Amino acid sequence: MVTVKFMETKKEMEYLPLSVVTITRNAEKTLENTLRSIKTNNPAEMIVVDGNSTDSTLEIARKYTDRIYSDGGRGMGYASQLGAEKATQEFVAFIDSDVTLPEGSLATMLEELRNSDYIAVSARQFHPPEPLTYWERAADERGKLSKARRPEGFLGTLACIFRRETILKYQFDTVEKHLHDVDLEMRIRRDGHKFGVSAAQVYHLHHFSFKGFIHYRYFEGQVIIRYIKKWGPFHLHFWPPLYNLYWLAFCVFRGKWNLIPYVVVDDVVQTAGMVKGSFNLISNVSKRS
Repeated sequence: MVTVKFMETKKEMEYLPLSVVTITRNAEKTLENTLRSIKTNNPAEMIVVDGNSTDSTLEIARKYTDRIYSDGGRGMGYASQLGAEKATQEFVAFIDSDVTLPEGSLATMLEELRNSDYIAVSARQFHPPEPLTYWERAADERGKLSKARRPEGFLGTLACIFRRETILKYQFDTVEKHLHDVDLEMRIRRDGHKFGVSAAQVYHLHHFSFKGFIHYRYFEGQVIIRYIKKWGPFHLHFWPPLYNLYWLAFCVFRGKWNLIPYVVVDDVVQTAGMVKGSFNLISNVSKRS
């Protein structure tokens, strides 16, 4: 009996001082792998915030944690903030429900954050070695090139670690249901803080077809307009036409011909979304007046 108690105490001492928050909604196809991989990384706490799932997501989550909350369908910004507020550890990791963590990933990211002046550290994100659509392969390759070209990253909450006090201070946009991490990034950067890109690599299992890619980017373009209204136009990521023009030139000069269709379609669709978002804003202003 004494030996068992000693072993359990030793195991508890090995836990990372980390609360892992995973946002879910109808994630039954990927959630099992995600939560299993999180558990093998040995965080002190696992939290799931669900967005009114109608599949077996909650049944899967209950196998790994009893810290399960609902965002009431209010979106990822609200869910992320709720998860941080429910966390009890000094550090909070946000891991998407379609991400798989190799063993040791969280420990690597946590050590990097502790030993740097970064306010957050994001993992490098790759697709697993399996058959993918062209749109997934292109997104993966551009992501790798982006991380290789800038030693300090942009904030992305797909797989990242903060100090909990940072989230409580700056807070996610709990109204906007999309690109909530962009708004958080703007407020943190305004105070002169930096974000780091970790040596840790994680696997993003998100799959999308051409139709799914179009839908996502079109909606993203509409949201970008709302953030331009809030923060002003002086941020390259707020202007997909200019950002993708840079990428088009990069692809031509570096001979990345396979990426050109992706960049062109991305540009056209996000620009169309921005036009739609502009009309929506004008319409709303007209109605109020």
